[in-house]
Amino acid sequence: MTKPNTGNLDPGETASHELRSYAVGFVVSAALTIAAFAAVLSDLSTTMKIIIVCVAALLQVSTHLAKFLHLSIHGRQSREDLLLVLFSASLLAIMAGGTVWILSDLRSRMHGPMEEGAMTHPSSDAVPPAAPLTRR
Repeated sequence: MTKPNTGNLDPGETASHELRSYAVGFVVSAALTIAAFAAVLSDLSTTMKIIIVCVAALLQVSTHLAKFLHLSIHGRQSREDLLLVLFSASLLAIMAGGTVWILSDLRSRMHGPMEEGAMTHPSSDAVPPAAPLTRR
């Protein structure tokens, strides 16, 4: 791919630059994936595992945007592309958040507020024992 609005480019130089960019992106993405798996399989605390996986995920998203989608903050066209991606991400966040909100409201309307121990079996004091069946 060529960069927009750059004028004349040498096809050989552009191809080798892009191949190098894809290779670096692939290696960084693979390393971040391996790091996340290693963190989960390690003996670290759960909080530390979650932090490492979240940081690796954010770094991987930024790597994909920069190396594979060629989004950067330099130049006018790149800025417009970045704003388009941010707008799309905000729309997805609004839709996902709205869905969770609606489903949680629906759950509370269907089942009422969930209280501590509401799903447990009643104690033996609350329900009288059944009378034994006898033949007359």
